[in-house]
Amino acid sequence: MRIPDTSLKILLLLTVSLLAVACTRTADDFEVWGLDVSRHQKDVDWEKVLQHEQPHFVFIKATEGTLIVDPTYAKHRAELESAGVLWGAYHFFGHRTPGKEQARNFIKTARLKRGNILPVLDIEWHRFMKDPKRSAREAKNFCREIKHYYGVNPIIYCSTNFYEKYLADTFPEDEYVLWIADYRECPTLRWQLWQHTDSHRIPGIPGKVDRNVFSGSAEEFKKLIL
Repeated sequence: MRIPDTSLKILLLLTVSLLAVACTRTADDFEVWGLDVSRHQKDVDWEKVLQHEQPHFVFIKATEGTLIVDPTYAKHRAELESAGVLWGAYHFFGHRTPGKEQARNFIKTARLKRGNILPVLDIEWHRFMKDPKRSAREAKNFCREIKHYYGVNPIIYCSTNFYEKYLADTFPEDEYVLWIADYRECPTLRWQLWQHTDSHRIPGIPGKVDRNVFSGSAEEFKKLIL
């Protein structure tokens, strides 16, 4: 059936309008929020953080490449568990080593269990990224190993530009949970997590820290839990 030209124009206008609305939303429009930390936040007073404002979730850097372990991971994990804060772990992708071996480093170190947030693969541009296709292929191998062990695909963290340029074909939006870093505006990708700033300040954390929001309700966030 042929759609009349008038109807096509209306559909086009509606699509443009919806995209405009999506792009004008700010982080304040989302109720569920959280932080992500690494060795750069080594002296966190989580008790003071929670007294000021309790995040719904916290992601901790666990590993990088095939050998590196974040030196603050175990400390953050123990303190968050003691405080009763929902947490998860992420792996920073190394572009020079096999994805499967990187996944094994993460699994051994993270020790995620039922009740933690899904594992995360943080993949970004780096000077060691000499072959984008190889990087995407090894990142996929990382995900296969994670799914084999945990039974789920990891969350994919990256920027809008990196996803569209290097990952869109390998990691379709309808198969992976996307955690998008965009410090300018609300992403137009089908994201569930949005890192909207790397300059958040909160009592209990010296210096700056990344802040993130979730696209749905606290009840819907439970879908991201192992």
